[in-house]
Amino acid sequence: MSWPEIEGTYVIGDPAAPVAVCVLTSSELMAPLAEAPGVAIAGEVQTANLGLERIVLNVVANPAIRFLLICGKESRLFRPGQSLAALVENGIDGAGQVRGAQGYEPVLRTVPAKAVERFRSQVELVDWTGELDLTEVRKRVASLARRRPNSPPADDAGVHVATAGFVTIAPGGRREPLQYDPKGYFVITLDRPAEQVVVRHYRPDHTPAHEMRGRNGSSILLGLIRERLVSQLSHAGYLGAELAKADAALRLGLRYAQDRPLRSDATEGETPTGEPVRPRMTAPMDAERLALARAGSTVQLVIQVDDVPETCTLAGILLEPAEAGAGARSFRLSQMRVRVRWHKATRVAMGGRDELTAGALLRVQGELCEPGLVLAEGIAVLTSVATVVNC
Repeated sequence: MSWPEIEGTYVIGDPAAPVAVCVLTSSELMAPLAEAPGVAIAGEVQTANLGLERIVLNVVANPAIRFLLICGKESRLFRPGQSLAALVENGIDGAGQVRGAQGYEPVLRTVPAKAVERFRSQVELVDWTGELDLTEVRKRVASLARRRPNSPPADDAGVHVATAGFVTIAPGGRREPLQYDPKGYFVITLDRPAEQVVVRHYRPDHTPAHEMRGRNGSSILLGLIRERLVSQLSHAGYLGAELAKADAALRLGLRYAQDRPLRSDATEGETPTGEPVRPRMTAPMDAERLALARAGSTVQLVIQVDDVPETCTLAGILLEPAEAGAGARSFRLSQMRVRVRWHKATRVAMGGRDELTAGALLRVQGELCEPGLVLAEGIAVLTSVATVVNC
């Protein structure tokens, strides 16, 4: 039987190895830890219910796993790490509730009690919640692997639990014509200079009613529902899809037109409202590419600010992407120092100018004036969404 049995967010190492690693919400740790000798699987967990169920079912299906190492950053709201430790320590009650768990709805509805008890007896928990140092975690994995217990009996094939089945339903259906919504209809555009999604509400007679602006599509949808401006479920679903497109277009520099697919040629002209379009976001430069860039060229880079030597000037260390893609959110320190100058016309996204301070993680797009000096056209504050890893 193939293993793992349950889909999830994980990376497989050596299935015959004795250590399973739960990195909590620090997904950037999964791949490097899965490569460490002694690791069978490294995965993240976001919730204290379905997330824990997947861990239990995949572990008990592989009798070679004898240690469960928890590391990485805990979710303050859902507390899956604390709930996982409570599960190993205390088990569940008759309703599937994890005894002593502090997470949000820590209940295992589809895992039988015998599988939970097998899980608790099979693994030894090593709780390193909060540890982000890969070197230290690898050392602990190696220590656990050296304690490799005796191989499970040849007739121990693990515990395989049939998961609850879902009833298959077909997509599609009939949506009520939007003009029939008695609350009216919406026109969605982008205000790129302000880095905002703009939603204008019209009454059924086509007269203007309300305007809402924001940088997050989901918060805009919640605001429209809060104001009771949507009366049809199908209309709400349509708005959710359109606002998600507009949100993505704003963040990724794509062309957005309501009721049309997103396009990647936003830099070829202007939006339907005549607003200028920013250049498409590309992968941030590493030190080698930045060193080869010519003065006057447009660059995109990420820095960790450590000094503000003068007004409208930032200095810091260039961060190199630790993952592929334009939307990388994990970075490693380079040896290159960079200065950034900004001005009143510089766009600041995902935060305000008061966050352009020492300690900030910033994504900068602008003109390379001279080696190590960038004149910023746009700055995105990544402090709360990006991490610096040691690798």
